[in-house]
Amino acid sequence: MTIRSILCVVDGTDASAATLGTALTLARQQEAYVEALHVEMDPRDAAPLAADGATSTMIQDIMDTVEEENRRRSQAAREVFRREAEQAGVRVVDPDAEVPEGVATGLRTRRGREHEVVAARGMVFDLVAVPPRRDGSEPPATATLESAIMETGRPTLVSPGQVPAVVGKHVAVAWRATVPGVHALQGSLPLLKAAASVSVITVDEGHSGPAPAEVARYLAHHGVHATPRAVEPEDRDVGQAVLEETEAAGADLLVMGAYAHSRLRQLILGGVTSTVLRSAAMPLVLAH
Repeated sequence: MTIRSILCVVDGTDASAATLGTALTLARQQEAYVEALHVEMDPRDAAPLAADGATSTMIQDIMDTVEEENRRRSQAAREVFRREAEQAGVRVVDPDAEVPEGVATGLRTRRGREHEVVAARGMVFDLVAVPPRRDGSEPPATATLESAIMETGRPTLVSPGQVPAVVGKHVAVAWRATVPGVHALQGSLPLLKAAASVSVITVDEGHSGPAPAEVARYLAHHGVHATPRAVEPEDRDVGQAVLEETEAAGADLLVMGAYAHSRLRQLILGGVTSTVLRSAAMPLVLAH
């Protein structure tokens, strides 16, 4: 398996600029195409938000406001796309033209609910990149990020607040013997094969299942030399322990399974995943 196509959400914010820059860096490494996706809100979705008894004039004013915001955000998204593609030195193509050979990127605009558009379109890409919420508000995952992780069936790339100088040279796998852990491991194989070094890190939580050494042996079948590391959490939160051990290993990319619980039909990413999303200084690849 190789990564040949990446879907990257671009909303015009600094966070989406960093995410696109990171996606383009990986694209150059993997010889991949990056589709930058900007989703405008459909004004008709805003109309039901008007209180009962609102006049047609009031509803039209709301829809006009949404369209004005769409224009502002679209302009910002186009500027982010232009700047990041230029800085990365990646060729810009028409997203509706024939599939390009080699590294390239194109900007596509769709209208609808962003999390729904990403959930559907992400299914036909090898990797989905979504900016996290980095303003300190809770939860750290947006609805779009949750949809990318939980509904596309694809690994999801999340970048910190700025484009790192190096991505994927030294990779850490935060291993936990679960189905999401297996999916993260399998989905990241192209990145692990391209890495100069790989560490498989397990924070002992008392769970049974394959140990890091067994995971390293599995990776060896794919030509990946990995160093296993089993550590005790001591007095640390598990998520914080994962991040500290990842940094100690010198990793510039962290791969891990994403865990969630369903409460009142609202998807809430689990505690370890939220801690890592909130505090990671390096890009993440998450899978469920």
